Amino acid sequence: STWTLERMAQDVIMLALALKLGRYAVLGHSYGAFVALQNAVDYPGMAAGTIVSAGVPSVVWLEGAEGELASLEPALREQIEGAWAVGGPDVSGEDLVTSLYAQMPFHFADPRDPRIDGFVDRTQGLIGSPDVAFAFEERGLGIDVEDRLPDVPHPVLVLAGRHDRACPAAAAERMAAILPDATLRVFEEA
Repeated sequence: STWTLERMAQDVIMLALALKLGRYAVLGHSYGAFVALQNAVDYPGMAAGTIVSAGVPSVVWLEGAEGELASLEPALREQIEGAWAVGGPDVSGEDLVTSLYAQMPFHFADPRDPRIDGFVDRTQGLIGSPDVAFAFEERGLGIDVEDRLPDVPHPVLVLAGRHDRACPAAAAERMAAILPDATLRVFEEA
């Protein structure tokens, strides 16, 4: 019941308080970017700054992923669709990690990029948490803070990859446009 975006955003504050940090910044990448954004809107000004890397302010921005998937060649599309279908209460941690690796072509500008194998090699030993994955599969991702971004008083650095199929650069551009104190960096080759 505590595996919610709001609770994770609160955990950031609780950690900062426990560590007696007078000044800190919050950095989140991918799902962590959702946590960082939720933290920024729920606790405005508590952090000295926020860094949002490859995130979106609302699940609406994730809806384009299906179209992006459709643009890939059929064999890769089937591989990734199969990986996305892995889920449910009986999935193992190993199944989740295997699914993650099978999805990697979706997350590279060139789905046949030879660096994918290097990523897989470097991340051997990853541990998947089926309970957490199943909880988010059941509840959804829950990010919906776009209308609250104008109330964030502290600086926010928004980072995006131009070729990000899941969290599009357009979402980053929108965040930067409506946040009062934002800096946008889009990595054109990422």
